[in-house]
Amino acid sequence: MIDLDAFAFDCRLFGGVDLGEGRLTDLLNGDVDLRIGGARLESLVDGHLTERAELVVTRDDLYAVVAAGPRGEAARRLHTHATRVVAELGPYHVAGSIHGTAASNPLAGVLRRAPWVPLTDAVITYRRGAGVVSETFPTLLINRLLASSIRAAIDEATPDLPWEGSQAPLVKSPGALDLTSSVLDEVAGETTE
Repeated sequence: MIDLDAFAFDCRLFGGVDLGEGRLTDLLNGDVDLRIGGARLESLVDGHLTERAELVVTRDDLYAVVAAGPRGEAARRLHTHATRVVAELGPYHVAGSIHGTAASNPLAGVLRRAPWVPLTDAVITYRRGAGVVSETFPTLLINRLLASSIRAAIDEATPDLPWEGSQAPLVKSPGALDLTSSVLDEVAGETTE
């Protein structure tokens, strides 16, 4: 069992998941449903907390997950080079490094990869209530299927955040679930904080 720290459309999601023998990336790329024990959902709108003993979400309800648990086998690791990228994932702006072999273009290969792609030295920026939050993680797994764009980072000093400027309003990805709303509907009558 490892701690899960994930980003959904309308909330942060914390809890525990059973990895079995694999890595978190393998679990996310393999299973459609993710069973989370001791789930805590923190609303991005007003910060209220909702708790559940167990929650099942589909991997496509999650935009990003903080990497945790074991890394892959050391003997199977390759020497890679990194390319800085910027990804727009629903309400999240993510900057980080994507890795590829010396003979490859890591950015070009992102579409040939499994849906969950690791970014190292990652910074995720999003709105929480009236404020803007930026958090840094050594490795952040992003769901490339929910990305509206993944591009080479040219100038990270002035990121084009999804809620600024003349961009279209944020739209939830098709089929994505508003987790805090659905959990609240499901547990109507239970105590929420």
